[in-house]
Amino acid sequence: MRLSRVATASIAIVTIAVVGALAAVMSGIGGTAVAGGTTEVAQASAQGHESIVQSFLDSYTGGTVPLDAAKGAVREFTLEVHGITAEIAPGVEVEQWAFAFPGEQPSVPGPEIRVQQGDLVRITLDNRHSQPHTLHFHGIISVAQMNDGVPHITHQVMPGETYTYEFVAMNPGTHAYHCHVDTFTHHDFGMYGVLIIESADERVVWDREYTLVLDEWDSRQTSTNPVHEREYDYFLINGQAFPAVPNLEILEDEVALLRFVNMGYEPHAMHLHGSNFLVTHKDGYPLAAPYKADTLLVSPGERYHVLLKGRDGSFPLHDHMLQFVLNAGIYPGGMHLMIDGGVERNAQGAVVEVGSHTAHGAPLQVADDELPLLGDTEMNIVDFAFEMPVIRVRAGSTVTWTNLDGAPHTVTAGTPTDAPGSRAFDSTGMAEGRMAMMMQGDSWSYTFDEPGEYEYFCLPHTNMVARVIVE
Repeated sequence: MRLSRVATASIAIVTIAVVGALAAVMSGIGGTAVAGGTTEVAQASAQGHESIVQSFLDSYTGGTVPLDAAKGAVREFTLEVHGITAEIAPGVEVEQWAFAFPGEQPSVPGPEIRVQQGDLVRITLDNRHSQPHTLHFHGIISVAQMNDGVPHITHQVMPGETYTYEFVAMNPGTHAYHCHVDTFTHHDFGMYGVLIIESADERVVWDREYTLVLDEWDSRQTSTNPVHEREYDYFLINGQAFPAVPNLEILEDEVALLRFVNMGYEPHAMHLHGSNFLVTHKDGYPLAAPYKADTLLVSPGERYHVLLKGRDGSFPLHDHMLQFVLNAGIYPGGMHLMIDGGVERNAQGAVVEVGSHTAHGAPLQVADDELPLLGDTEMNIVDFAFEMPVIRVRAGSTVTWTNLDGAPHTVTAGTPTDAPGSRAFDSTGMAEGRMAMMMQGDSWSYTFDEPGEYEYFCLPHTNMVARVIVE
């Protein structure tokens, strides 16, 4: 049967053909250098072009694959749909329509679905929401039309109903699923997730892997107050805006696979400081000629694979379209995270003790973690930790914090889920519409007028926690 024959070999055919074409062109270039002409290059280029076109015509590029053609396991999943409220940045809660596996917390993006090439995939959509929904499998080319999830062509799953989608996992790579009912609105409420088809033939050269889903969010939007003219004010990686985006750990000399998935409506130029990455795949397909870059433009709907080697220090990965590294117009925010590598080294290559990541937010060990009752007090931030976990002062005393660390920090009262306006004190000034970070050498002071116990933390590093007791 033609479909099953092509299905097992198509990707290898395309890759070999393209590599062969490039080899032919390179050979032509070498010959031209000797002959001094361009005829050989033109001929090699034409032959390579025809080879690529023919391999495309001969290969499987889409079409319903009968379910009984599956050669792998039967993989069954259930995706529930729920309405939730979630925090996308410190103190910023929004309404979301979210997917979840049964018994798990709904989230945006939805849970990752991972299968093997050749598996028979069954995904049941259990609509527990007030709106009709569907599932569309973005990048999957083997699905029958009835399971493509486009409501005006097929059907939609009404509130309280279920429907099971089935397809054979043919084309490996990073893909996506999302709702296709009133796509613009449902997408903007968070109805999407990542679908990965793994190939047994792919050589795993990485030690870690991370998936980074990019999106934009209008914080004004609710189901009772729809926004007809979108004004995106938060820009998310995996549903969070900086400083809520977790850091990525890629230790020195490790190799990581990063999967970029743009589920938003804007292109994003993801830029890496201090290193470069190797771009290996686009939309699930291996590139015949992987290339190095430090900035990768990911357009809406696109998926890229890149390989990244860890190095010393901690460096940003952020959108270089700088309007997307803001939170409601305040910098820094948005699509920005840190990649934590090995120990920091100075320009001479020596290990830097101050500002290293050795503590990772744990309090320093001290002989006595409670100070005697003091007046005005100064304390430091060193090695990703507040120097003294507990400070005891009299009412009316002023406490000054100084950042001796190499990373930016904040002194923020309460917990990460508190609204900015409810915090007793906050060095960022978020309640006044600012987002100030304490850089190395900066100090910030606060006068405690009221007795009580005050817990505080660092916004970018929420494991950094300490207390002030005012008597």
